[in-house]
This record gives sequence, structure tokens and C-alpha cells, in this order.
Amino acid sequence: METEKRNSTRFKEIGKITSQELCALPGILDDISASGLKVHYAFPVVVDLENEYDMEILPSSTADLTPLKLKCLPQWVKEQDGNTYIGFKVLYSPDANRLNEFINHLEELSEDQLPEIK
Repeated sequence: METEKRNSTRFKEIGKITSQELCALPGILDDISASGLKVHYAFPVVVDLENEYDMEILPSSTADLTPLKLKCLPQWVKEQDGNTYIGFKVLYSPDANRLNEFINHLEELSEDQLPEIK
């Protein structure tokens, strides 16, 4: 089994993503890091790998109902069983600071889940 090499830790996170340039219907956030994210749509979506997309992400594990506004560049697309999976690289974005705060929040949550060493 091949292990993916990442610059940043990815956190499993569910949420709603919207990008009018990509699709009129919302997609689902699967995971996120400071440098990228993975999303999927429950139907086929046409993706231009050379186009930057403005995305709004509303993660489920935050009390803030203001979506993160990110500019993303698709890195790969995979169609499987009628679903479209897309991996994005996060480019400089209006909400870069909020994204970093959210990632720090997820790190704290994951540390709370670690077993205590006695």
C-alpha cells in the first residue's frame, strides 16, 4: 500500500463546500490541512485542473457559521461509483488566517483524543 506524503497534517473533517465556478450544487469536505483539502460530489463534475476556484467551506466542527473563503487549485480528480473526488491545493486566500486558526483548533481536538500516558 502506498503512503501519501504530505507537507501538512490532514484532518478528517466533514463539511459543506460551494464553488459556483465548479458546480452549482454543494459538495462535501472529506479532509483538510493548512495546505490542501479533499472534497467529493455525489455525481460527476467536470474539473479544469488548470483553473483556480474560489471555494467557500463550512466545516462541521466549528461554531462559526461564516464559511472559509479559499482560493484553490485542483491537483487531481478521480471518478468512482458515480462520485467525483477532487484534491485541492490551497493558494493564498482571503481567509488564510482563519484557515490556520481552524487547523490549530483541529490539532487541539486531536490531542484531546490521544490516550493519556501514565
